[in-house]
Amino acid sequence: MLSALPTGPMQRSFLALLCFLQILAGESLAQDAGGGLRGSVDMEDNQDLPGSDAPEVSESSSPVYALRRDPNEAVAERGSDGLGTAGRVVPARPFSDRLEAVRRTQSSAGAPPPDGVFGGDTSFDAPNGIRLGTFTILPEVSVTGGWTDNTSQTSGGSGGQLYRITPNVTATSDWARHELSFALRGTYVGYPDASGDNTPSLSASSALRLDLNSQTTANGSVSYSYSREDASSAESSGGSDDIHNLSGSLGVTRDAGLVAVTLRGGLDRNIYTSDDGGAVSSGRDNSLYSASLRLDSNAGGSFSPFVEGSYLHRRYDRQCSDSLCEKRDANGYEMRGGLAIATGPKLSGEIGAGWRVEKLDDQRLKDLSGLVADATLVWSPSRLTTITGGLGTRFEATDIDGSAGSIIYSGDVRIAHEFSDRFVGEAGVGYSYRTYQGVPIEEKTYTGLVGMTYAMTRNVALQLGYNYRKFEGADTGSGYTENAVEAGVRFRH
Repeated sequence: MLSALPTGPMQRSFLALLCFLQILAGESLAQDAGGGLRGSVDMEDNQDLPGSDAPEVSESSSPVYALRRDPNEAVAERGSDGLGTAGRVVPARPFSDRLEAVRRTQSSAGAPPPDGVFGGDTSFDAPNGIRLGTFTILPEVSVTGGWTDNTSQTSGGSGGQLYRITPNVTATSDWARHELSFALRGTYVGYPDASGDNTPSLSASSALRLDLNSQTTANGSVSYSYSREDASSAESSGGSDDIHNLSGSLGVTRDAGLVAVTLRGGLDRNIYTSDDGGAVSSGRDNSLYSASLRLDSNAGGSFSPFVEGSYLHRRYDRQCSDSLCEKRDANGYEMRGGLAIATGPKLSGEIGAGWRVEKLDDQRLKDLSGLVADATLVWSPSRLTTITGGLGTRFEATDIDGSAGSIIYSGDVRIAHEFSDRFVGEAGVGYSYRTYQGVPIEEKTYTGLVGMTYAMTRNVALQLGYNYRKFEGADTGSGYTENAVEAGVRFRH
């Protein structure tokens, strides 16, 4: 199966990542994934974890695991992308990513994390990890194969076989103070009968927390992602359009009694390339700079209000990229308020809403403005079932004549249930709505997924999944549907 991969630069990157995973899994390093990691539950509650000194339990007494045993800020998912529908062809993120974001929200608000929540994965083959100095490294790779009725994800697309390779490496420090985490993830979807439709994606991220003193914390993050534009989107050139995103942020939080004050600066860089190899800079290439001030209530309680304001400056690489030579540099602001929710393991998360405005330099273009809605919620109706929900809002650049840009609203709901420590099931639905300012273009995407995982051994699990995608574009005939079924194995250490 791997021999069917092409040998382009992106494909070689994936092969190199796979080799790295194999090397990690084969190293005879000292391992220690039991107690002592920051964010792990107490040893009294952790006696049944693999790798501990306690006796092993049977399947009938399945332990319930608290989120992730290795808190990793680099994988936290805040908001939503509608299960990978927000204008880009990316896979749905792991179920535990949103739970990790909620854990971080609770910690920053001074509330205990929701440690009694099922993390959405099989516990029988919970990874031990590899100890490398003061870091715990968790390597993992999934290989699946199956069939889809629309390999190109376009109107009139044909069916065919597919295979998916998904390597994943995370690393987290085990320091008494501070924390550094990394995540490297990739997905390569190949179609043996239609290699031109092959779809890679890649993400790399790192997060650092510095506990400067008992009242002051500094947080920094940097990330890179690569993905493909939806071929049926109004932004698509009709070929393979690539999106490169680089982002970074640095902030300081100070506990000031009843209020916690956070100052943060950020940079979000987007680069778009197409089949021409990027010889000509895209008219959408831009950098967004932001400076934010956030106030969080420190009064305690189940519901803690917050308010946040941001100044925004967007600058395009090319000042005259469309036929009308519209100047799209912009200044703007965003105001948002909401509640952080901490009612224990039953319901936790954050909800917020506000308004955002980007005023473009060109007077012929309307302001890019609209409602901002964000939410990251986790509900645990029982110790074996977890339901998560998310809302997200994203403002996107464009070089379409007469349009100031687009706003993408996304949401999803997912449920995971543990039938036993070896067998877990998951289902989810997502939705994404994209509207362009100044032109009558709207796009809608619906997604659904069903998945099952069965742990065969401590390192190998069987996976079975079904994915659904439906796209509705502004142009007649641009809509399409896709149904895909996959089965395969997951290896982790």
